[in-house]
Amino acid sequence: MDTTLFAIFELGLFFILLVLNLQLFRAIRFEHLFKQGKTKEIQLVYIISVVIVTYLLSRALMNLFELAFNLR
Repeated sequence: MDTTLFAIFELGLFFILLVLNLQLFRAIRFEHLFKQGKTKEIQLVYIISVVIVTYLLSRALMNLFELAFNLR
């Protein structure tokens, strides 16, 4: 597979997983970890944790695709 196409596929996978993780992380109650009124801190932890989990999931899936199809 062409490396450009591979990179586009990886980026698309990242954004698809980002949307899914944003929906899934709504179920986590981050406000129990913080004092009342710490809205900005809760939002920051929410966004950072979603991006980190999304990156890890997308890299794991891409590594599985590389192993399965011997792309690189």
